[in-house]
Amino acid sequence: MMKKTEKFKNIDDYLDHWNNFFVSWNNDKEGTFDKDVIWSKREGKEWSTIKGVKKSTKLEPDVFPQPYLGDIKNHSVISLNLNPSRSNKYGDENFNEPDLNSNYNYEKYAESFPTYDTHNFWKKQKNWIDRIFEFLEKEKPSEKHIKPFAIEICPWGSKKFQKLKIKKDDPLIEYMDQHVFDVIEKVIEHSKLKMVLSVGKAYYDIFKKSGFNKLEERSYKENKPEELNWPQKKDKNSGMDRDVKRSFSIWEKDGIKYFNTYASGSNSPPAEYFDTIQNDLINKFYSKKLKTNK
Repeated sequence: MMKKTEKFKNIDDYLDHWNNFFVSWNNDKEGTFDKDVIWSKREGKEWSTIKGVKKSTKLEPDVFPQPYLGDIKNHSVISLNLNPSRSNKYGDENFNEPDLNSNYNYEKYAESFPTYDTHNFWKKQKNWIDRIFEFLEKEKPSEKHIKPFAIEICPWGSKKFQKLKIKKDDPLIEYMDQHVFDVIEKVIEHSKLKMVLSVGKAYYDIFKKSGFNKLEERSYKENKPEELNWPQKKDKNSGMDRDVKRSFSIWEKDGIKYFNTYASGSNSPPAEYFDTIQNDLINKFYSKKLKTNK
């Protein structure tokens, strides 16, 4: 792994780093994980519920890592993610682990982004991204088979990702600056949409604890736009209509804007009935810049 204080000089430096990582991983999976000064100390845990159901957030070194996916120099938008999908060794029949070698390195594999068209997670993201592009009067990426660039905070797979507890001066903050946010600064010039998308409460918490500036938040709890109708659903207990629980926020770091949305217990993007509220917030911060960049 990189030294803790070292940043990537450029995009090619980043790509070479991960190509070399997989040479090491193919030779010694456990040893490569043990040398990871960040994630080997946050390896997760396994436990059983009262009903005997086994749960795990344990990182799995023998599962094919995926630090990023997509074409780093030709993509629709940057998607920020926690850690990668798991291999068919652990129940995902849609994933075929590639045979990486000197002629077919990780960079070539990642460019094809094979899971984008097979995994339900990405299928939902594809429709959501298309709707955002359409709102901004830009061509839908799916019509040109252009995929996002998905960058992972953690390259190692797991059944479920652990809750990141970030303390002041946590080494994880520096790691994310080096391996994620500084890379995003270099990559976003190649993005057709100059913002970063994230879906899930975990990213909201990361932004909050990592020195991001929150520009605005709208949720069912606060700052609901009065002129827009917040979607409602029937409460299971009372039978009364209540606001759908979802949050939207815009954050900024080093001149890059990050869009986050989350609903409790879900990592799915918002349904279409939230488009008006979502797009109103996007329009406030992005429209003038983006609509001139088709």
